[in-house]
Amino acid sequence: MEKLKQFFSRFRLVYRRSSTLTKCIVICAILLSTVALISLRVSLQRAEARAEGLRAEASALQQENAELQEDIDGLGTVDSIKKIAYKLLGLVDPDSVIFEPEEE
Repeated sequence: MEKLKQFFSRFRLVYRRSSTLTKCIVICAILLSTVALISLRVSLQRAEARAEGLRAEASALQQENAELQEDIDGLGTVDSIKKIAYKLLGLVDPDSVIFEPEEE
């Protein structure tokens, strides 16, 4: 500890006032850093919002894919053929009773 004190006692600190130019440069650097950080924060918030939107879209697409896969798995069955014939072609089962509204 004594050696450390002797070592530092050889040095003498001199405090000088910094120039106006140095102060201006430091203030400008701080301001530019602050602006850059705010800009990065805004960019990060936009990216997070976009990512959340894409996650929601991906979830909806996965749901749609699951529904389409169920339709694909059901192809070829009697029920799926009846459904397609009714929806696309307007055909009905011959044993079905159809009620049509009267026109005025």
